Amino acid sequence: MVFASQAFIAFLVVVIGVYWALGRRHATAGKSWLILASLFFYGYWSPVYLLLLLGSIGGNFLVVQALLRSPDAARRRVLLALGITANLLLIAYYKYFAFLVESWNLFSPVDARVPEILLPIGISFFTFQQIGLLVDTARGTVARLTLTDHVFFNAFFPHLIAGPIVSQAEMLPQLAARTRWLLSDRELATGLALFSLGLFKKTVLIDPFARHVDAIYTVAARGEPLSLIDGWMAGMGYGFQIYFDFSGYSDMAIGLACMFGVAFPLNFFSPYKATSIRQFWRRWHVTLSRFLQKLLYIPFGGNRHGLARTILALVATMGIGGLWHGAGWNFVIWGLLHGVFLSINHVWLQVSAGRWPAWRAFLADSALARAVLHAACVVLTFAAVSFTWVFFRAPDIGTALRLAEAMLGFGAGTGMHWVTEDMWPRLLPYFLIVWALPNSMELFRRSGTIIHIDDYPSGVRASRLAGRFGFRVVPAWSVASAGIFLVAWFMLSNLSPFIYFQF
Repeated sequence: MVFASQAFIAFLVVVIGVYWALGRRHATAGKSWLILASLFFYGYWSPVYLLLLLGSIGGNFLVVQALLRSPDAARRRVLLALGITANLLLIAYYKYFAFLVESWNLFSPVDARVPEILLPIGISFFTFQQIGLLVDTARGTVARLTLTDHVFFNAFFPHLIAGPIVSQAEMLPQLAARTRWLLSDRELATGLALFSLGLFKKTVLIDPFARHVDAIYTVAARGEPLSLIDGWMAGMGYGFQIYFDFSGYSDMAIGLACMFGVAFPLNFFSPYKATSIRQFWRRWHVTLSRFLQKLLYIPFGGNRHGLARTILALVATMGIGGLWHGAGWNFVIWGLLHGVFLSINHVWLQVSAGRWPAWRAFLADSALARAVLHAACVVLTFAAVSFTWVFFRAPDIGTALRLAEAMLGFGAGTGMHWVTEDMWPRLLPYFLIVWALPNSMELFRRSGTIIHIDDYPSGVRASRLAGRFGFRVVPAWSVASAGIFLVAWFMLSNLSPFIYFQF
């Protein structure tokens, strides 16, 4: 069930209504209702794979209980290894088995039959979240876990399909401390406003633009000549498509959780305002970046064993992160490119560290120099990310390479292709939105509810516009939220799945 659909809107109305009615009669019945609603939400797509979800949740719960009961460190390590292996085998079969067979066929003289396996929706997210729980339990940071809390933690519908990847430290204490599951007018109003803003981003801002992005990639896939401008329109166009698509989804997920009094972590924070590729990953899919850092980058050695080991850890982590996004070599290349860019960024920081005091003294004397340097860093980072997006979006490596060649000035085309001529004027408002306006988390920071930002990412300043136009539970915002929702609802005819649902 897609958030941006008539079916989900009807589902949400029923869930809120029953939750409110139950809360008037029994303070804790709402929690059980949300679990049942979440299981229906997942089973609506495929009842068979609901059994897979329940089996995964049940199996991991048994491992967690075994870890909690085991005082022996060596035994906990064995249990953890078995639990992680079982989770990885599950995701490997459904997501990567066909990819491995296809890769085998590239080098083998005898072709094997590629199996047709339907990917269970959201399997990457609920599997990774359960791996994180196993690791935290083995490390002793989980003292107790009930079956109800475990099911809620993994199956709660706002984050079940595409995140955020919530850690146990962010969710389980909320569940353990909460004794009353009642509908709060303030939290409902705030959550609905944020949900409406996310729906607006999806259905109004970006879905009508998606066909233009599809057109340029179709042209590239056919092998038609492409120019420098065509290549960059493809990279930037898809960059804006996935930006607003994922930003809208994140707003909707956090808003949905807020309606029921559950706080989700920050997951998206103006990544195109980043001044470095490192900062980009602190702003884009924040919970996934945190997961990769905790369970891959740091175990690979992080930055503790010299420059060469750090570069290897960065490239390996991002390569695996690319493969997590999709079972294809284009995703691996996308991840490796980000690993290379992060390595270059790291080397630059090491090399420039000794010269930075002189740069800082120069910049302190010139506001213009600071502004120019900041803008140049933002543009350079945006260009690097846009270049990598063609590998993420292209249907195959050949198409991605043709677009990359065009972006580097080696394309066979001249001028602009006709699909690009129709596309580029539509990009201008997106530049204004992503670079000049506050993001949704800033707008809702002072809402007076559980949506907040404790600390801005490193080097980020709060938007002045957010302070002036930030969300409040007042009549003006209620009218604005209703208007935004109605416009977005009207545009649901432009329905397209969220991009991250395929992962």
